[in-house]
Amino acid sequence: MTKPWRTNETMYPPVRLPSGRNRLARTLSNYKKNKEVFGNTPTGLLHGQKTKPMCDMVYGTYPLSWNGCELIAVYNVCVMLKKPVPLPQVIFEFELNKMHYLFPSGYWGTGPKVLYKFLDSHGLKYRTFRNKEQFRQAASVSSCGIVSFWNNEKSKAKFFGLDFFSGGLHTVAYLRGKDCYHVYDLYSRDTAARTFRDISEIYKEKRFIIGYTFDSQENRQS
Repeated sequence: MTKPWRTNETMYPPVRLPSGRNRLARTLSNYKKNKEVFGNTPTGLLHGQKTKPMCDMVYGTYPLSWNGCELIAVYNVCVMLKKPVPLPQVIFEFELNKMHYLFPSGYWGTGPKVLYKFLDSHGLKYRTFRNKEQFRQAASVSSCGIVSFWNNEKSKAKFFGLDFFSGGLHTVAYLRGKDCYHVYDLYSRDTAARTFRDISEIYKEKRFIIGYTFDSQENRQS
């Protein structure tokens, strides 16, 4: 039996939480901090993770400028699908449901292959692809999506099946236009979307990991 997805801190009784290393205490503390930082930021698409307010928000024990690409990609897709979830809530749910990759510190961010857990919990319909050419074809008829890829050449060392010794990985969201793709947070200091004629341009010299595609005709941009 799978554990229920947790979405709201009010499911916990009002008890005095220990400080320091307690994981739940940190999750709640991060949620409070992130809500204060995010404040009244308009519900819109977000860009570089080293820009404000993202760079001042935390996931685990690290700022989003270090490990926030999967969180921002998921947030952006929710906005694209017109089912927005505030970024502090996205972070909170990832932490509460232990979606950090390997360690709760968040040093290695979130494994891109487990994003489906959040997507399923919010009723978002998607398709996943492990083959880059199949993903490219599906992306050409999707309305938006998420794609993850390694940052540089493959190394010979792997840890729990993932190669974190080759410069890490990156995850972005895209919105398909009439003849192009608008890509968000491709570079950490971006302040606007970058536009490409073909989605494969963003990972063609890198190693594709996984892609998610979504279909919602009303959300396409020209």
